[in-house]
Amino acid sequence: MLKLKNNFKISNLVSLKKCNSILILLISIVLVLLKSNDSLNVMAEENNLEITDINKKIRELTGAANSGDVSSQFLLGKIALESNNPPDYPTAVYWFRIAAESDHLEAQELLGAQLFAGLGVPQDSSAARNWWLKAANRGSIKAQASLGVLFALGHGVEKNFIESYKWLTLAAKKGNKAAKEQRDNSIILQMSAEQIRKAQEKVEEFLEQQKITTDE
Repeated sequence: MLKLKNNFKISNLVSLKKCNSILILLISIVLVLLKSNDSLNVMAEENNLEITDINKKIRELTGAANSGDVSSQFLLGKIALESNNPPDYPTAVYWFRIAAESDHLEAQELLGAQLFAGLGVPQDSSAARNWWLKAANRGSIKAQASLGVLFALGHGVEKNFIESYKWLTLAAKKGNKAAKEQRDNSIILQMSAEQIRKAQEKVEEFLEQQKITTDE
């Protein structure tokens, strides 16, 4: 009886370790998504602007964004993340949501990240899943990797190793090493041969559908 109890504890520790490593991967993905890319500096360099002209450019972007220009909406969201200390997360969410609803891929990625992290908006893993799914279906590696981790953890979705394997594999095929490592070192070890077969079928189905869409 004591031996069984000890084995049970060891099993729990192994599962906890796997869960923690998956969660760390998801957090790292979110941090990469939200990491500053110095949009203000890039904008200044590309437009030969002096720092004193930046505010004028932002006003111009706001006018264009309010008129429906999706690129301006996204850029204003990025500026809100980068131009303040601390970042203006609510404003970023505002503009990312508007751009995301117009199918801006990066806006969908970043809106999902802010929803998952609860930055500028109440934490909502389910809503994050929905935006990442939109981006993932359009080929976003970051969104695919994020979904793979969400399905592994059961955050905002029912835990599903087949879906986790699928999305991590799709991200891995495009060069995401962390996704490949998580699939091979954690997810696949918790799956039966039949589950792996079904997951591989889903990967092939997705790739075939993407090919058909591209050909159209």
